[in-house]
Amino acid sequence: MSSSSLTSSTTSSATSAATGSGEFAPTIFIHPAATVCVKTHVPFTLEINSNYLKWSSYFKVLCGKFSLRPHIDAPDAPLPADPQWVIADSCVKSWFFGSVGDSVLELALVGDDQTARELWAAIEGLFTANQEWHAVLLLEEFHTLTQGDSTISEYCQCIKLKAAELQTVGNPIQGRTLILAMLRGLNPRFASTVDDITNSAVLPTFSRAMDMLVLKETRLAHDEKAIANTALLASAGSSCTSPGGC
Repeated sequence: MSSSSLTSSTTSSATSAATGSGEFAPTIFIHPAATVCVKTHVPFTLEINSNYLKWSSYFKVLCGKFSLRPHIDAPDAPLPADPQWVIADSCVKSWFFGSVGDSVLELALVGDDQTARELWAAIEGLFTANQEWHAVLLLEEFHTLTQGDSTISEYCQCIKLKAAELQTVGNPIQGRTLILAMLRGLNPRFASTVDDITNSAVLPTFSRAMDMLVLKETRLAHDEKAIANTALLASAGSSCTSPGGC
Protein backbone atom coordinates (compact mmCIF):
# COMPACT_ATOMS: atom_id res chain seq x y z
CA MET A 1 0.00 0.00 0.00
CA SER A 2 1.41 3.41 -0.97
CA SER A 3 1.99 6.12 1.63
CA SER A 4 -0.60 8.29 -0.14
CA SER A 5 -3.38 5.70 -0.05
CA LEU A 6 -2.36 4.68 3.46
CA THR A 7 -2.70 8.16 4.86
CA SER A 8 -5.89 8.77 2.89
CA SER A 9 -7.54 5.77 4.54
CA THR A 10 -6.56 6.97 7.99
CA THR A 11 -7.36 10.68 7.55
CA SER A 12 -10.69 12.42 8.13
CA SER A 13 -11.67 15.78 6.71
CA ALA A 14 -13.79 18.56 8.09
CA THR A 15 -16.81 19.57 6.02
CA SER A 16 -15.96 22.42 3.68
CA ALA A 17 -17.62 25.66 4.76
CA ALA A 18 -19.02 28.07 2.18
CA THR A 19 -17.70 31.64 2.26
CA GLY A 20 -19.76 34.77 1.69
CA SER A 21 -18.64 34.89 -1.95
CA GLY A 22 -19.93 31.42 -2.64
CA GLU A 23 -16.45 29.88 -2.62
CA PHE A 24 -15.53 27.01 -0.39
CA ALA A 25 -12.79 27.12 2.26
CA PRO A 26 -9.89 24.66 1.84
CA THR A 27 -10.53 21.18 3.22
CA ILE A 28 -8.88 20.63 6.59
CA PHE A 29 -7.48 17.15 7.19
CA ILE A 30 -7.28 15.88 10.78
CA HIS A 31 -5.38 12.63 11.17
CA PRO A 32 -6.81 10.18 13.77
CA ALA A 33 -3.36 9.89 15.35
CA ALA A 34 -3.20 13.62 16.03
CA THR A 35 -5.06 13.22 19.33
CA VAL A 36 -3.13 10.17 20.54
CA CYS A 37 -1.26 10.53 23.83
CA VAL A 38 2.04 8.78 23.23
CA LYS A 39 2.56 8.17 26.97
CA THR A 40 -0.47 5.89 26.95
CA HIS A 41 1.29 3.58 24.49
CA VAL A 42 4.96 4.20 25.34
CA PRO A 43 4.89 4.75 29.13
CA PHE A 44 8.56 5.61 29.57
CA THR A 45 11.12 8.01 28.11
CA LEU A 46 14.08 6.91 26.02
CA GLU A 47 17.32 8.27 27.47
CA ILE A 48 20.95 7.59 26.58
CA ASN A 49 21.21 4.81 29.16
CA SER A 50 17.73 3.39 28.53
CA ASN A 51 16.76 0.01 27.08
CA TYR A 52 16.50 0.94 23.39
CA LEU A 53 15.14 -2.45 22.34
CA LYS A 54 12.20 -2.14 24.71
CA TRP A 55 11.44 1.44 23.65
CA SER A 56 11.67 0.67 19.93
CA SER A 57 9.34 -2.32 20.35
CA TYR A 58 6.70 -0.16 22.04
CA PHE A 59 7.11 2.58 19.43
CA LYS A 60 6.76 0.17 16.50
CA VAL A 61 3.57 -1.25 17.98
CA LEU A 62 2.17 2.26 18.39
CA CYS A 63 2.89 3.10 14.75
CA GLY A 64 1.40 -0.22 13.67
CA LYS A 65 -1.86 0.50 15.50
CA PHE A 66 -2.43 3.53 13.27
CA SER A 67 -0.96 2.07 10.04
CA LEU A 68 2.00 4.43 10.25
CA ARG A 69 4.87 1.93 10.28
CA PRO A 70 5.92 3.01 6.75
CA HIS A 71 6.82 6.40 8.20
CA ILE A 72 9.64 4.84 10.22
CA ASP A 73 10.78 1.76 8.32
CA ALA A 74 9.57 1.89 4.70
CA PRO A 75 12.24 2.43 2.03
CA ASP A 76 9.91 4.63 -0.05
CA ALA A 77 10.88 8.23 -0.60
CA PRO A 78 8.98 10.87 1.44
CA LEU A 79 6.04 12.65 -0.14
CA PRO A 80 6.35 16.29 1.01
CA ALA A 81 3.98 17.43 -1.75
CA ASP A 82 1.16 15.35 -0.30
CA PRO A 83 -0.53 17.26 2.57
CA GLN A 84 -1.96 14.07 4.06
CA TRP A 85 1.48 12.42 4.11
CA VAL A 86 2.96 15.50 5.82
CA ILE A 87 0.24 15.44 8.49
CA ALA A 88 0.78 11.73 9.18
CA ASP A 89 4.56 12.17 9.31
CA SER A 90 4.16 15.08 11.72
CA CYS A 91 2.05 12.87 14.01
CA VAL A 92 4.85 10.31 14.19
CA LYS A 93 7.43 13.02 14.84
CA SER A 94 5.29 14.36 17.69
CA TRP A 95 5.38 10.87 19.23
CA PHE A 96 9.18 11.02 19.14
CA PHE A 97 9.10 14.34 20.94
CA GLY A 98 6.81 12.88 23.59
CA SER A 99 8.71 9.66 24.26
CA VAL A 100 12.39 10.53 23.67
CA GLY A 101 14.44 12.50 26.19
CA ASP A 102 16.28 15.72 25.38
CA SER A 103 19.65 13.99 25.78
CA VAL A 104 18.80 11.78 22.78
CA LEU A 105 16.87 14.32 20.70
CA GLU A 106 19.68 16.85 20.87
CA LEU A 107 21.97 14.31 19.20
CA ALA A 108 19.43 12.98 16.68
CA LEU A 109 17.70 16.15 15.44
CA VAL A 110 19.31 17.88 12.46
CA GLY A 111 16.62 20.26 11.25
CA ASP A 112 12.93 21.12 10.95
CA ASP A 113 12.58 19.33 7.61
CA GLN A 114 13.82 16.01 9.01
CA THR A 115 11.27 13.26 8.29
CA ALA A 116 10.07 10.78 10.88
CA ARG A 117 12.04 8.02 9.16
CA GLU A 118 15.22 10.11 9.20
CA LEU A 119 14.72 10.85 12.89
CA TRP A 120 14.08 7.17 13.59
CA ALA A 121 17.29 6.20 11.78
CA ALA A 122 19.28 8.85 13.66
CA ILE A 123 18.01 7.61 17.04
CA GLU A 124 18.69 3.99 16.07
CA GLY A 125 22.20 4.94 15.05
CA LEU A 126 22.93 6.42 18.47
CA PHE A 127 22.22 3.10 20.14
CA THR A 128 23.78 0.77 17.56
CA ALA A 129 27.01 2.67 16.91
CA ASN A 130 30.19 1.22 18.45
CA GLN A 131 28.37 -2.01 19.20
CA GLU A 132 31.50 -3.96 20.11
CA TRP A 133 32.51 -1.40 22.74
CA HIS A 134 29.02 -1.37 24.21
CA ALA A 135 28.92 -5.16 24.15
CA VAL A 136 32.11 -5.40 26.22
CA LEU A 137 30.71 -3.08 28.89
CA LEU A 138 27.30 -4.77 28.93
CA LEU A 139 28.83 -8.25 29.15
CA GLU A 140 30.90 -7.18 32.13
CA GLU A 141 27.81 -5.78 33.82
CA PHE A 142 25.79 -8.90 32.98
CA HIS A 143 28.31 -11.35 34.39
CA THR A 144 28.75 -9.38 37.62
CA LEU A 145 25.05 -9.04 38.45
CA THR A 146 24.15 -10.34 41.92
CA GLN A 147 20.85 -10.61 43.73
CA GLY A 148 21.84 -8.72 46.87
CA ASP A 149 18.71 -7.68 48.76
CA SER A 150 16.45 -7.92 45.71
CA THR A 151 13.59 -10.36 45.51
CA ILE A 152 13.83 -13.25 43.06
CA SER A 153 11.37 -11.50 40.72
CA GLU A 154 13.33 -8.22 40.80
CA TYR A 155 16.63 -9.99 40.25
CA CYS A 156 15.34 -12.09 37.33
CA GLN A 157 13.82 -9.01 35.72
CA CYS A 158 17.20 -7.27 35.96
CA ILE A 159 18.86 -10.28 34.31
CA LYS A 160 16.32 -10.27 31.47
CA LEU A 161 16.63 -6.52 30.88
CA LYS A 162 20.42 -6.72 30.71
CA ALA A 163 20.14 -9.64 28.27
CA ALA A 164 17.77 -7.54 26.12
CA GLU A 165 20.35 -4.72 26.05
CA LEU A 166 23.00 -7.19 24.89
CA GLN A 167 20.70 -8.36 22.11
CA THR A 168 20.45 -4.81 20.79
CA VAL A 169 24.23 -4.75 20.27
CA GLY A 170 24.33 -8.13 18.57
CA ASN A 171 25.22 -10.30 21.56
CA PRO A 172 22.11 -12.26 22.54
CA ILE A 173 22.25 -14.20 25.81
CA GLN A 174 19.81 -17.10 25.72
CA GLY A 175 19.05 -20.57 26.98
CA ARG A 176 21.64 -22.29 29.15
CA THR A 177 23.93 -19.26 29.39
CA LEU A 178 21.11 -17.04 30.65
CA ILE A 179 20.02 -19.54 33.30
CA LEU A 180 23.55 -20.24 34.57
CA ALA A 181 24.30 -16.52 34.79
CA MET A 182 21.15 -16.05 36.86
CA LEU A 183 22.07 -18.92 39.20
CA ARG A 184 25.62 -17.65 39.69
CA GLY A 185 24.53 -14.36 41.23
CA LEU A 186 21.91 -15.72 43.64
CA ASN A 187 21.96 -15.21 47.39
CA PRO A 188 23.69 -18.18 49.13
CA ARG A 189 20.47 -19.06 50.97
CA PHE A 190 19.16 -20.45 47.64
CA ALA A 191 22.10 -22.85 47.32
CA SER A 192 19.96 -25.98 47.73
CA THR A 193 17.59 -24.89 44.95
CA VAL A 194 20.54 -24.04 42.71
CA ASP A 195 21.79 -27.60 43.25
CA ASP A 196 18.37 -29.01 42.34
CA ILE A 197 18.30 -26.97 39.12
CA THR A 198 21.85 -27.71 37.99
CA ASN A 199 21.55 -31.43 38.83
CA SER A 200 18.43 -31.84 36.72
CA ALA A 201 18.71 -34.32 33.86
CA VAL A 202 17.53 -31.53 31.58
CA LEU A 203 18.22 -27.93 32.58
CA PRO A 204 14.84 -26.22 33.08
CA THR A 205 13.83 -23.09 31.18
CA PHE A 206 14.51 -19.68 32.65
CA SER A 207 10.84 -19.29 33.60
CA ARG A 208 10.74 -22.70 35.29
CA ALA A 209 13.96 -22.02 37.21
CA MET A 210 12.53 -18.69 38.33
CA ASP A 211 9.33 -20.39 39.53
CA MET A 212 11.37 -22.88 41.58
CA LEU A 213 13.32 -20.05 43.19
CA VAL A 214 10.19 -18.01 43.94
CA LEU A 215 8.68 -21.07 45.66
CA LYS A 216 11.85 -21.47 47.72
CA GLU A 217 11.76 -17.77 48.56
CA THR A 218 8.16 -18.09 49.77
CA ARG A 219 9.04 -21.08 51.96
CA LEU A 220 12.04 -19.30 53.45
CA ALA A 221 9.92 -16.24 54.24
CA HIS A 222 7.31 -18.50 55.92
CA ASP A 223 9.98 -20.28 57.97
CA GLU A 224 11.58 -17.00 59.03
CA LYS A 225 8.19 -15.66 60.12
CA ALA A 226 7.47 -18.83 62.11
CA ILE A 227 10.86 -18.61 63.84
CA ALA A 228 10.26 -14.95 64.69
CA ASN A 229 6.83 -15.73 66.14
CA THR A 230 8.25 -18.60 68.20
CA ALA A 231 10.99 -16.35 69.56
CA LEU A 232 8.39 -13.70 70.44
CA LEU A 233 6.23 -16.24 72.31
CA ALA A 234 9.26 -17.59 74.13
CA SER A 235 10.25 -14.08 75.14
CA ALA A 236 6.74 -13.38 76.42
CA GLY A 237 6.69 -16.64 78.39
CA SER A 238 10.02 -15.82 79.95
CA SER A 239 8.71 -12.48 81.13
CA CYS A 240 5.67 -14.11 82.79
CA THR A 241 7.86 -16.49 84.84
CA SER A 242 10.14 -13.72 86.07
CA PRO A 243 10.09 -12.84 89.85
CA GLY A 244 7.95 -9.79 89.09
CA GLY A 245 5.22 -11.89 87.44
CA CYS A 246 3.26 -11.04 84.28
